[in-house]
Amino acid sequence: MQLARCSGFLLALCTAGSLAHADGDADAAQGARSDIQQFAYSVWDATKHGMFGNNFYRPAAECTAAVERGNKAGLKATDTYEDGDNNAVLWKHAPEVCADYARFAALSTVIDAIHPQLETVDAFSGADGKPDPSVTGDAFRETAKVAKTCVDTIDKAIKAGVATDVAFAPNGNEHDTLITLTQARTLCSNFVDFSGKAAVADDKRQAEATAALREKWGKLGITGDRLKYLVENDTHIILGKGCVELDNKGKKSSSVFYEVYSDDSSWIVYKTQFKKDKQTKTSNRRFRRDGGYSCK
Repeated sequence: MQLARCSGFLLALCTAGSLAHADGDADAAQGARSDIQQFAYSVWDATKHGMFGNNFYRPAAECTAAVERGNKAGLKATDTYEDGDNNAVLWKHAPEVCADYARFAALSTVIDAIHPQLETVDAFSGADGKPDPSVTGDAFRETAKVAKTCVDTIDKAIKAGVATDVAFAPNGNEHDTLITLTQARTLCSNFVDFSGKAAVADDKRQAEATAALREKWGKLGITGDRLKYLVENDTHIILGKGCVELDNKGKKSSSVFYEVYSDDSSWIVYKTQFKKDKQTKTSNRRFRRDGGYSCK
């Protein structure tokens, strides 16, 4: 019956239409298979190397759509696609790839969110596990807030069902030590305690140092604003008139202090004036970096 209706010229049109339909199905099947291979590679790279990031930029729904396109195009359960190791995998396992991809994509979003927080924790943890003495108590308090945000972000993710049994490279580098979300939480949580104690220790150190400086300059009979200035700038080079560095006697009696700094284009001379031990005025002047400067 079908052939009777497709005779002569019509037969040629029917045949061409059937071939075009077959070619279209073949292209759709190949496209679906290619897409699933890409999703499978992303899952493989995350599983084997802990690499997330760009592996999960595509929405998980696109994976499910690729499976549906492949089925519609005639791919059978026994057809195959390749995984990240170039092994042939039966098409019937494609939905499993999509399930893993969706699970890993959710984790990837959390990894991106906590990555800068983990970097901060690592930077302030101290190479030997001890607080860096150059970091102030206030800086430690600020980093504690960052670490607390890391903990809160992970807790929210875990509550939402994000995978905690999948190890990832925290910095996205090949040689990173892989950690799970649970381990990342422990790192951040431990740092909250670490930085809190470090802040208290630095506060104590600074208080003791300030007390020692106040005693040092106070013994010379210095009080008020001059004492405060010298305590805060004890390690700075302080100049007097003519840009001559002041000794302790000069710091006690000079009516003006100068400090000289520079940037890429200028010398900046900061001037602080006193009447006895009371600060009366501050100002600054800029001079060309390729020239000289003066203290007056």
